[in-house]
Amino acid sequence: MSNCSLARNLSKALLELHSSGPHTDFPTRLFASLRLCFSCDFYSFNEWTDKKVERVEIYPNWDASLKLFKGYLSDHPSINAIYQKRLKSAVKVSDFVSLTQWRQARLYSELFRLRNPNYQLTFVSAEQLPKLAVSLNRTGTAFSEEERSLLNLLRPHFIQAYRESRLFSYLNQAAESSNDGFIVVDRAWRIRYVNARGLVLLRDYFGQEPVDSLPTRIGTWLQEKTRSRSASESPVPDLIVGSDDRSLTIQTVAIGEGSEYRLLLRETVRQLDARPLQSLGLTNREAEVLLWLSQGKSNSEIAIILTTKVRTIAKHLERVFAKLMVENRTAAAHAAMEVLRA
Repeated sequence: MSNCSLARNLSKALLELHSSGPHTDFPTRLFASLRLCFSCDFYSFNEWTDKKVERVEIYPNWDASLKLFKGYLSDHPSINAIYQKRLKSAVKVSDFVSLTQWRQARLYSELFRLRNPNYQLTFVSAEQLPKLAVSLNRTGTAFSEEERSLLNLLRPHFIQAYRESRLFSYLNQAAESSNDGFIVVDRAWRIRYVNARGLVLLRDYFGQEPVDSLPTRIGTWLQEKTRSRSASESPVPDLIVGSDDRSLTIQTVAIGEGSEYRLLLRETVRQLDARPLQSLGLTNREAEVLLWLSQGKSNSEIAIILTTKVRTIAKHLERVFAKLMVENRTAAAHAAMEVLRA
């Protein structure tokens, strides 16, 4: 491939890679970009949590056994070297073993034998969870150093595009619940994404701001919920915090590929009705003022709620105190709550 052709294909590959789309479609965009830059027999994309494979995608389509990948992953010479030496650059299997040794590996004989990938060029990204692995595979031609350099050049673009695809999915799901809080956390309960409503609810109910990780109470609940699911026990109910008048329900929306949890935070506010307070001999407006006083609101806050002046609220309260035969706000609030709870 000439330098001009490579430059054109590289430009097309980056456009394809960074095009908007859901996280589930990321491997399709990845393979399309790889095919523009490398001629291979097949391409693979894996997502890992620690050393556990969570997702395997192969192009052209191949009904590969995820169980075999998980069972024989520790036999892969490139993966072992990447982990032991903390390598960030692309590696070839031939960097570590001869072709004969590679063909004798259990992973090769049990999984790759039918496709004979004698030559493999791979990189692993461990900068996030899940970790990512991209592999190029050929039967007849070894990978050149120029191809290794090209894959290294593309590596940060693959990682960034992967993160963009996850964010795209988060934003779409958050938009569907725009009136609710939406949070994405990893397995260590670190918050990876939270919408504006979620920040407000975490602050109001847990006093947490700024946010780096889940409040302990939510983390404990989520841990119990995850454990009960894996142990096939009775499901743990949604977490509810707050009071009878104002409460927050927290539920799992979806669990990602073994590495993240998505939570929905939905607030319920009981509609307050001032009419029962008229039984105390109050007018409609006096009842409304007393209602908000009983909810802990100041005169200025009540004035804003009822769109009137603070001086007018003070006059209403003078008449309320007189009718209830009380001397202060605390006693008036107590009288109001006895009626509201009846």
